[in-house]
Amino acid sequence: MTASLPAWDIVVSYLESVGVKHLFGLPSDDLKILKPLSKADMEFIICKDQRNAVFMASGYSLATSRLAVCVVGKGPALSNTLTGLLEAQNLSVPLLLLALGTGGDKLGTRSFQEADQMSMVKPLVKWAYRVEHGDRLQWALERAAFMAVNGAPGPVYIELPEQLVDQLSPVTEHFAPLERLSVLPGRDQLKAADALLRNARRPLILTGGGMKNGDGSKLEQLATKYGAAVFATASGRGTVDEYHPLFGGVAGLYTDVSCRVLWEEADLVIALGSRLEETATFEWESWLEQKPLIQVNMELNDLAHQYEGLKLLGDGYAVLDHWLEQPLRPADSDWVQRIADCKEAAVERRKAAMAEIAAEPGLHVPELLEMIASQCGEDLVLVQENGLQDMWSYFYPYFAFGKQAWSIVPSDQTSLGFGAAAALGAAAAGQRPVVALVGDGAFNLFRSDLITAAEYRIPALYLVLNNGGYGWLQNQLGYQSSTLNGSYPFVSGQEQLDVSSITHEFVDNRVIRSREEAAEQLAAAWDSYRQGRLVIVDVQVTLTDIHEKIRHVYGDFPLPERTAVTK
Repeated sequence: MTASLPAWDIVVSYLESVGVKHLFGLPSDDLKILKPLSKADMEFIICKDQRNAVFMASGYSLATSRLAVCVVGKGPALSNTLTGLLEAQNLSVPLLLLALGTGGDKLGTRSFQEADQMSMVKPLVKWAYRVEHGDRLQWALERAAFMAVNGAPGPVYIELPEQLVDQLSPVTEHFAPLERLSVLPGRDQLKAADALLRNARRPLILTGGGMKNGDGSKLEQLATKYGAAVFATASGRGTVDEYHPLFGGVAGLYTDVSCRVLWEEADLVIALGSRLEETATFEWESWLEQKPLIQVNMELNDLAHQYEGLKLLGDGYAVLDHWLEQPLRPADSDWVQRIADCKEAAVERRKAAMAEIAAEPGLHVPELLEMIASQCGEDLVLVQENGLQDMWSYFYPYFAFGKQAWSIVPSDQTSLGFGAAAALGAAAAGQRPVVALVGDGAFNLFRSDLITAAEYRIPALYLVLNNGGYGWLQNQLGYQSSTLNGSYPFVSGQEQLDVSSITHEFVDNRVIRSREEAAEQLAAAWDSYRQGRLVIVDVQVTLTDIHEKIRHVYGDFPLPERTAVTK
């Protein structure tokens, strides 16, 4: 049975049918979406900035594993979303972006806010479609959502021309359900991979962001069955319990020197849901070229061709199920003990470093991380940026995610302000407590939407590491060109930067200036947050409080010759 309805009514009805509960964005001037939304069981969180809206939608999806939806206007409203789309693309976020477009009768006439939106968006999405005719609207919605959640998830785009939203479009009585498909690699590839795994005595598993939408306990079962060391990429954290005895840390740039040797000694590397980008392979890419490698990914483009080895196209969890059904091969007890010894050494190195930090004046970020771990809930979602001080949390074992905790970080694009905005999206889901660990530069880039959190009563706890500006750039400047250090003020001083100046009865502003007041202030902040408030804590830190691996930087990465640490 077919009916005719306004376009936005069809859009809202479809989103309801697939279980969407929250939308993010800033609607176009015609506001036609608001009428059907007023009758729907979903909340439209109207943001102040379209870039933040996409970041927030991404945080929502990463916290819930659901389809995220963002709605914006045309022209500059659409172009403002591009950084968010870049981040969503690289984080494999299933996100539907709906935007208004110039009417077909006005294309090419330089009408108000006319832009070639399809050309702007296409490089950043899995699929883009402009609905020129109303009878294609339902089909476009169903296909877009299917594309967003299947294969490697990612953003998709639908453009609704102005004439379309001003007319009735046909819609059938029932929408197609949103299916998620699981794909097993081909039989020959699986047989070859089985042989490698069966013969390996020192296997190592790397889990990436592509494994975050499944049951991580299966990965732990496989590691236990074969005695495999387990590492995660930064975006793959939260997949496995980092207190598991076989977990060795975060890969590449963030690997503790005590566990780095495991990459050298492994005789097989299995990369699940990772693109093997350079941050994840930093310091061990030369070893990776010399040993057997199995890559498993859902998208051809995500398989890294700079390395030889087996490439399996399919669902990482389907492959895990297959391997768990294979005959048991006893784990190599010497390799299991080697993993345990390396992990213990990493923990001991952290203890020694913490003792040195305790003897120094002032509060240090590793001490704050220790307080977060002890005072905040085991089921917290920790949302991070990727700046100078907040990067401490990437360096396991300075912070570890237990089986109930969840991690949200930027992709390798590390868009400034992503974590600060994504935290609000994660908090809007209301499923678990949300703590955002962000730098003051990122926080201030996002702060136009702080009032959004207050208006919609979205509770979250922000720990803003305040070093007075863009600490990463200031640190690089001091290292690369001390003669220019005072000429370019990336950091302007804490006294000139009040990160917690928003005044609202829903908002609790706090300041941590010293080690002595930190535990008490964090406990009070956590209590205030648990009572349902938005809490912003200005944590004053120094530029010199950075991990040893990034004390000397040049460009994006540490100089290899400067990263050597004596054991």
